[in-house]
Amino acid sequence: MAEDLEFFKIEKDSESKVTKVIFDRPPVNAVHDGVLNELNRVIDMLWNDTDTRVVVITGGGEKAFSAGADVAGGTIPTNHFEFLEFNRKGERIYRRISEMPKPVIAAINGYALGGGLELAMACDLRLAKKKVQLGFPEVTLGIIPGWGGTQRTVKLVGISKAMEMVLTGERITAEEAAKFGLVNRVYDDEKFDEEVMNFAKNMAKMCAPLSMAIAKRLVNKGGEVPMDIGLEMESFGAGLMYPTEDMQEGMMARMEKRPPDFKGI
Repeated sequence: MAEDLEFFKIEKDSESKVTKVIFDRPPVNAVHDGVLNELNRVIDMLWNDTDTRVVVITGGGEKAFSAGADVAGGTIPTNHFEFLEFNRKGERIYRRISEMPKPVIAAINGYALGGGLELAMACDLRLAKKKVQLGFPEVTLGIIPGWGGTQRTVKLVGISKAMEMVLTGERITAEEAAKFGLVNRVYDDEKFDEEVMNFAKNMAKMCAPLSMAIAKRLVNKGGEVPMDIGLEMESFGAGLMYPTEDMQEGMMARMEKRPPDFKGI
């Protein structure tokens, strides 16, 4: 149950069908083994929740979205293999976010570093305050990004910029990140929460749940398979949408020039 969560707060709006997940581990929302376990529980809770069509993940407080991994704060690895497994665990749980059958938005309201940036990159869209800082400090600590940073960054921004970010450890602002596609949109600090929720609520209202689930899966898999296979998958996905009630509702709403009333069926 949401009531017994230690590191996350869940705010559900059944009317808009947008659920906000607040990572609340002061002072900088660092991630350790217990946080990963609880995040996995949150994913399970929201995966098939019919009252949630769009998920927004954000950081508690104003300082950080997440400062990344806190190995010392949880179970401390005692050898190479245990540290490998800790990294593999985080990567697999983050991957589940990208596999959820509904859009997940990272609302980056403070700095996102290392594993915190990797958490944001596992989400489908990234909305950020203008001046927040993003980066991978791992190489300055004698380690490497281990929760998808060396892989997802390439897919999002290309190999040249990914190399620069991963190999230098330098931080960039959200405004800079938006120029090469790492961040989708930036908002002024004072309007950030309002803009993010308006964005999420509009998605939940105007976009059919089944369409978003299938389209998200196709876009994610499209970068992993040859074009011909991706196109074949797309045709099957399109076929799945044809007999749905939401398809009929979407078409009628367009003809009648009114907002759609999707049911997710």
